Amino acid sequence: MTRGAYLISCFLLPLFMVIIVHPGMAAELTRHQQEQILEEAQADYDQGVSILRRDPVHAREFFLSAAERFELLINEGMTNGGLMYNLANAQLQAGRLGLAILNYRRAETLLPGDARLLSNLQYARSLRRNQFAASGRRALLDALLNWHRHSSLQLRSRIFAICNGVFWLTLLGWLVRKTGPWRYASISCAILWGVLGISVGSDLLNSNGNVEGVMIANDVIVRKGNGEGFEPQFEEPLHQGVEFQLIERRADWIHIRLPNSATGWIRTDQAGMIGSGQEHSGG
Repeated sequence: MTRGAYLISCFLLPLFMVIIVHPGMAAELTRHQQEQILEEAQADYDQGVSILRRDPVHAREFFLSAAERFELLINEGMTNGGLMYNLANAQLQAGRLGLAILNYRRAETLLPGDARLLSNLQYARSLRRNQFAASGRRALLDALLNWHRHSSLQLRSRIFAICNGVFWLTLLGWLVRKTGPWRYASISCAILWGVLGISVGSDLLNSNGNVEGVMIANDVIVRKGNGEGFEPQFEEPLHQGVEFQLIERRADWIHIRLPNSATGWIRTDQAGMIGSGQEHSGG
């Protein structure tokens, strides 16, 4: 077992223990059934870890079984960052790299800034066969938006509300006192207030202009148009785990932009979109 895989095997149980099973979260499963499925998933995962070194083929079967149970609960309505995190762990151990990265990214939207999740996601990304260096513009944008992605909407909303109040107080102080410190404080609060407003607003609007996805298949031929008749965009096919931005959809095809700013078309069944309620959430 590699060091990365060992770390992943250690991270499932602590987060699993804090998952809250709410009786109203699943439409067809009773509370007892939900708890039983969680216990079975945990047992399968632990069994897979215990035999991973001596019997990796059999261990993979246990990881796939655990993933199926976690996915069952998610599909029944338990939209829970912990479950998605555990699902991704099981998928990664089972060798389903694309689905693992997809569900780590989905879990990240519900557990922003979680150190264990980010560590596992980084490790999973290091296993990809295709590694793209972000273009200068994309790399700069990612750096600027890093705080946005790794902080919760609730936290940013609270800070936004505080900045709103402080801005008006400092503006009043500037109008009354007419001194430099009040002016600079007011301008600083206005800038921070505006940045946070854009950040919060973008989450609330959930615009399709920034939808992202992950390839979940191997040997994906990226084409120059939305059909099998179009020529390949690249000399070699791409493989699972590649992340991209969605440009547009046309029937069974999606137009994507890769981290290096290259674009092309792939079939919708070769990728999963980040966000709850999307297809291809699991195994």
